Amino acid sequence: MATRLRDRPPLMVRLWAALGSARFTEDWIDDTTHFVDGYTEGRGHIWINPAPAMADTIIHELLHTMQPAWSEAYVRRTTTYLLRRMTDAEIRQFYEEYLTRRKRRTRRKKVDG
Repeated sequence: MATRLRDRPPLMVRLWAALGSARFTEDWIDDTTHFVDGYTEGRGHIWINPAPAMADTIIHELLHTMQPAWSEAYVRRTTTYLLRRMTDAEIRQFYEEYLTRRKRRTRRKKVDG
């Protein structure tokens, strides 16, 4: 059963509308004081740093391949533990190494749930 628009929370409807009208730039964001995942410039231009989220996912999936017996909850906790101990430079290096090794698919990967 599909969710109808009127059944969605009003904030979610507004977020979808904002997504449709926002301008996005994906790039590394340099800040000398702290690590930045995203930055809003003016009204409607959003800069996204893909490295933090991607590093989280990469570490999480690598842990699954390295330790298949670990539970999902333990993999999540360990991922968070490791990420919190990485410097900004290490996250950037980790992400850049991933970029050199990734493969691009033309078809989507289907996974049985």
